[in-house]
Amino acid sequence: MQTTPQTAAGGTPRTVDLGFDPEAVKTLRDRIADRIRSLIIDGRITPGERLVEPDLARQLGVSRTPLREALLQLDSEGFVRVVPRHGAVVSPLSRSDAQETYQVKGVLEAFAARLACERLSAVELKTLREIHERMRRLAAARTKDVRGILECNSEFHQALSDASGNEKLAGYIRSLRSQTLRYNFIYLSVLSHLETSMKEHERILAALQKRDGASVERLVRAHGDAAGKALCAYIEHPAGGKHAHASHGS
Repeated sequence: MQTTPQTAAGGTPRTVDLGFDPEAVKTLRDRIADRIRSLIIDGRITPGERLVEPDLARQLGVSRTPLREALLQLDSEGFVRVVPRHGAVVSPLSRSDAQETYQVKGVLEAFAARLACERLSAVELKTLREIHERMRRLAAARTKDVRGILECNSEFHQALSDASGNEKLAGYIRSLRSQTLRYNFIYLSVLSHLETSMKEHERILAALQKRDGASVERLVRAHGDAAGKALCAYIEHPAGGKHAHASHGS
């Protein structure tokens, strides 16, 4: 329960109960968006599928107002296309979108990594290693928790960008990373590049340990470029399966 300090008669501080939980109100839209985003990433809602608001609201057990807000958020992230008076449609996988997004993200992440290398604290480096170790354990498990691996991967790269000390730059990267979640899922699971990605993370960590900014920048850029190229090739020539209905451009 959220409270706010007030001053009672005589100047004595008191606490007033506001009677509601702002955090729960604030995150309802985000929780709905998280659920729909997960269904799209996992391929259970397919590219081109129309999202009928009354049906979706009933299935999720929510009202249509926060649902609309969630769909607008997903539209800004590129997961759906909201057309006024026509509803929302799941965006197709697009070669041009993947290429453009990875090109911009690659440049920004590489620059952020170089900045981070110059100011990275021992605690921040330890955190990056711990995230990598969690990802390694998940990757080594008999049953792959792809969603958990995906979350660790995003956490690793965002932590590195945040360590740049440039909040505006880290914010741009955070927005771009949310737009690449669908692509990252394909890269790590459908295309089975998990082992390659882990080895690249290890090389990045080694360069960070040596405080080799030029190498860190080059490795992070190459890491992103490799993923972007593999995904563009997949979208042009999908190998079948749940993501086979990809668009060749937008």
